[in-house]
Amino acid sequence: MEDNSQIKILTIEDESAIRQSIRTFLEDYGFLVLEAENGKTGIELFYKERPDLVVLDLRMPEMGGLEVLDALNGSFADVPVVVASGTGNIESLVQALHLGARDYVLKPILDMEVLYHSIQKCLKESRIKKENKAYQERLEELVKERTLALKQSKQLYKAVFEYTGTAAVILEPDNTISMANSRFVQLAGMDRDAIQGKKKWTNFFSPQDVTALNNYIQAEGKVSGFSGAPIQYEAGFLDKTGQKKYVYVSLGKIPGTHRLVMSLLDVTEKKKAEKRWQGLEKQLIKSQKMEAIATLAGGIAHDLNNILSPILGYADMIMRAADPFTSTYQRSEKIRRAALRAADLVGQVLFFNRAEHQEKQVFQLHPLIAEVIKLLQASIPSTIQIVDQVEKNCGSVKADPTQIHQVLMNLCTNAYHAMEETGGILTVVLRQKTLDPVDVMAYPNLTRGTGNYLVMEVHDTGCGMTKDILERIFDPYFTTKEDGKGTGLGLAMAYSIVQSLYGDILVETRPGSGSCFSVILPAVTDQTGSQQIDTCRTECLLGCGENLLLVDDEPDVVGMWQEVLEMLGYAPTAFISSRKALAYFQKYHDQVDLVITDQTMPEKTGIEMAKQMIAIKKDLPVILCSGYAGPATRQMVADAGIKKFVIKPVTVETLSGEIQQLLSQT
Repeated sequence: MEDNSQIKILTIEDESAIRQSIRTFLEDYGFLVLEAENGKTGIELFYKERPDLVVLDLRMPEMGGLEVLDALNGSFADVPVVVASGTGNIESLVQALHLGARDYVLKPILDMEVLYHSIQKCLKESRIKKENKAYQERLEELVKERTLALKQSKQLYKAVFEYTGTAAVILEPDNTISMANSRFVQLAGMDRDAIQGKKKWTNFFSPQDVTALNNYIQAEGKVSGFSGAPIQYEAGFLDKTGQKKYVYVSLGKIPGTHRLVMSLLDVTEKKKAEKRWQGLEKQLIKSQKMEAIATLAGGIAHDLNNILSPILGYADMIMRAADPFTSTYQRSEKIRRAALRAADLVGQVLFFNRAEHQEKQVFQLHPLIAEVIKLLQASIPSTIQIVDQVEKNCGSVKADPTQIHQVLMNLCTNAYHAMEETGGILTVVLRQKTLDPVDVMAYPNLTRGTGNYLVMEVHDTGCGMTKDILERIFDPYFTTKEDGKGTGLGLAMAYSIVQSLYGDILVETRPGSGSCFSVILPAVTDQTGSQQIDTCRTECLLGCGENLLLVDDEPDVVGMWQEVLEMLGYAPTAFISSRKALAYFQKYHDQVDLVITDQTMPEKTGIEMAKQMIAIKKDLPVILCSGYAGPATRQMVADAGIKKFVIKPVTVETLSGEIQQLLSQT
């Protein structure tokens, strides 16, 4: 084990358990560990103790990690800082790196070896940087002060050259390398004898870098005899195998001669770190783009739900007024089913910015798969053949049908893209499988253990995937498609959905031989609650002349619901203005038995209006309707004292049941 007893590491972390864990781990490696429970104390310890490295938490009360970095204001230029951040804090992480942090680790730190590796890497880079700086200063002194001494003592000259700490070579006027130290030999991957007197420095650089270096040498040669201090800049170095490494190159002329000294500092790892930072920045941009799309989707969904509400409502009214055996009833039923399917599609659009608990139901998969296959047959080219191997006698699953539809569509779309240019066969399979204790060992992510499972498979005969791509396919924002053809969210979202259902996704693939995605979901053995995805109509409970206050800024929606409520035996009073509705309630609140209101309205939102109404009449039952059901909205509804919250578009049966349930409680 390395001797780390002289290395001081300062940990700035507000959680004592994490500080203690880091301290114990680092002390086992011999480091001297200092602790600070907040940013202010950390800054004081930094200037007092001058640590060799800082481990800094980004999220702390009072003074966060970004403020600490800013307060130090360049004081830690020679002290590497490793920041710790959660996965959902990418923007702060990028800011920290721009403020001078050297590396990062993601919290929670499940494997302390990751932190140890980061610390060792940063200490090594800091040490190399100091060595290079010392070498540059020392080399300049030697060039200026010991020119005559070096001429008299060739052995001393070689010793200084050999042990400078960086790769270095002496160049003759014809660019031949006359002398190379051990570091350069190691960097090039060649024997010293194969370099000295036989290789030119131009053999180790790309043509572009050679041109740039030559231009610099020629320009400096024309000004002041090329006697200035060595200038450092970045270039690509090619070793014996052709592998490219990134180096900082410094060139200087040896006084009294026509020779040049070239030193090279290997910064390949630093370049890799910069690429990681750039990747984080790209992910941040994509995240902001998806947030903008989600906001737009929410607005579109709201308008679509307002359009679907009267379609669904009037279709219900026509069906109730018609004989079930007439064409009028049957056509209206088709309109109703289409409206419900459109509502499900709106739900899929909202999935991008919706994180609340999804409504699950027990249903069979084969009707949903048949619907997806029908949609695919109408949308993919005829060069791709779709094979249906769906067993219809399988059990049921408990899930959100819209989410399962989305998972299957994502998998089938990826399969189609894999065969888009060459054509092929897309096979969809559904079968039931019983897993015993031995089988379960092959599926570590199935937390339910042994039992019956449904296996949904999507095969393609496309290009397949390499091992490195396979390892990243479920990473958010990772995509192999060209810009504009994919967000990198499809498989990540599918994996998240399946995991939330206690299932798993397995992938089998081989380059040139296609891929197979297998979705494994727990089967529901008791099918008494199994239902079709489209719920059947039930009889509505009728009212007894109760006075209902109806508020929605869409005249078509208000008109439709007023007719429905009158048909159900209620006495509705309708408004398209929340301000006028509130004024009416303030005057006639004793006559109002229940309020039904939309959420998104000008003047006052439904929640704001309901709060003021409940302040006047505390036991007032209120039903809030909205096209969006995010966690924040549900919490605001609960805080306002609103009794019921329903998602638009709502069916006549659903609204009738909610009304009767609330009225029976008053």
